[in-house]
Amino acid sequence: MKKILTALTFLYSTALMSAQTAGTITYTETVKLQLHFEGNMPPPPGLPTEHVNHTVLYFNNDASLYTNDESKQQEDVNVDEETEDGGRMVLRMDAPQNKVYCDFKNKKVTRLEDFMQRNFLVEGEIKTLNWKFTGNQKMILNYPCQEAIVQDTIEKVVVWFTSAIPVSAGPLRYHGLPGAVLEVNVNDGGEIITATEIKKEVDASLIEKPKDGKKVTQEEFQKIVAEKMKEMGIEGDGPQIIIRVNDN
Repeated sequence: MKKILTALTFLYSTALMSAQTAGTITYTETVKLQLHFEGNMPPPPGLPTEHVNHTVLYFNNDASLYTNDESKQQEDVNVDEETEDGGRMVLRMDAPQNKVYCDFKNKKVTRLEDFMQRNFLVEGEIKTLNWKFTGNQKMILNYPCQEAIVQDTIEKVVVWFTSAIPVSAGPLRYHGLPGAVLEVNVNDGGEIITATEIKKEVDASLIEKPKDGKKVTQEEFQKIVAEKMKEMGIEGDGPQIIIRVNDN
């Protein structure tokens, strides 16, 4: 029995030693858009119902950076057309220049938030969400993954992570698990983030803390966003667009 336990311990240690602790994960973000039309104007045909963004996560044992994938063409939304009553509708939505940098050693997080054409650096402690493990399993890109959900939140968040990459990294704020997050589903498809490629190499120089922007706390940033949304007449969370039609 002792020999069996020793052998199992050796195999487990060997697996950990060979596990991937640095690399690059590319993702596709798909967000459903909430479109608000002033007055009783019906939604014009052909408007986009979702926005797709290509992102990448660079990581090692010390830190991670989640940002736009500059190697891929981002799918910007551009609409400029006349309405039936002679007005004109203009809609433009570019990929946000947001970044999330996690310092695992010091348990600090810095987010670069691109809001209303202004850059904000939101700094704070890395907060681990209240994860609950469901026991469900599936494969993603040939990596065995486990399901976890967030409790005590106004959002319904389901993620899939892999302990084959034993680094507590992931897209956006979805980290703090015993493995890298490869898939995120928020509010039953309201936002879906899916890994599309995993590489075992990473250029450490790319894992750089964002520096350009006004430094604010999370509370200060939330206040700035809330005030602007109120000014624009937008309520609720999530990506939202108010459509205003201008007369010619």
